[in-house]
Formats: sequence, C-alpha cells, structure tokens
Amino acid sequence: MLALDRPSGTRWRITRLPWLPITTSLASVVVVLALGRLATNWLDVYLVFFGDQPEIDPANIATYRVWATIALAALLCGALAHLLNRGRRLLGTFWQVLLVIVGTAMVLICYIPGSVDLPAPEREDDGYRAPPCYSGGDNDECVGG
Repeated sequence: MLALDRPSGTRWRITRLPWLPITTSLASVVVVLALGRLATNWLDVYLVFFGDQPEIDPANIATYRVWATIALAALLCGALAHLLNRGRRLLGTFWQVLLVIVGTAMVLICYIPGSVDLPAPEREDDGYRAPPCYSGGDNDECVGG
C-alpha cells in the first residue's frame, strides 16, 4: 500500500529513535573509558619502584587535561540525557548517580600536579635575612642572641 492510497483520516505514525537512552549509554561507556585512561596516566606517573621519585612529563599533564575534560563532559551529558528521558528506570538513575560520584572522585584523585595553572602565593618579606645558626646549644655565637 502506498502512502497516497491511505485514507485521509489515518494519522501518520511517527516513530522516533530512542536518542536519550542511547546517549545515556554511550556517555556511560565514554566515562568508563576516560576514567580508565586517567587511572593509567596516574599510575604512569606515580608507580615507581626502589625509592625513585615520580617524574611528571608534559605529556602526562596534557593527557590529564584532555581525559578529565572528556570524562566531565560525558558525565554531564549522560546525567542530563538521563534526566530528560521520560522512560527512565530506578536502576538507571542509581547507575548515573554512582557514575557521577565515582567519576568526579576519580578526576580529583588522579590529578597530576601542574595540570591546573594556579597563581603562586606571594612571599611576604619580613626583613630578616640572617642565616640559621647552629652553635651546639650556646646562643652567644648566633646573630640576635
């Protein structure tokens, strides 16, 4: 039957794709992948053996900035899509709340120093520039007594 053969009183049935559940699911997958990448980046910096000091490369800082932005954007997108979905379920709501809490915590825990440019605190000059004195218990040899 062709579309022109339908009676004029028949309503057109518009089927819509379930964009909001698909968006929520896709955002959840992206968040899990981004959090995994943030964790491996953090381990790349801080997993050292035998007393070595962790070394932060500029690549680690760039990786943190990119994947933390992706994770936070996907968290926001997934939570918003879930809230706008009329057919949301309790289990999906629980998953989104858990994902937002764990995702935000992981972004904060996996922070790499130097990733966020913060102003350096200003040092106050108190005018006292005497070198430290260790006289062995007698203060007569030190400046200022």
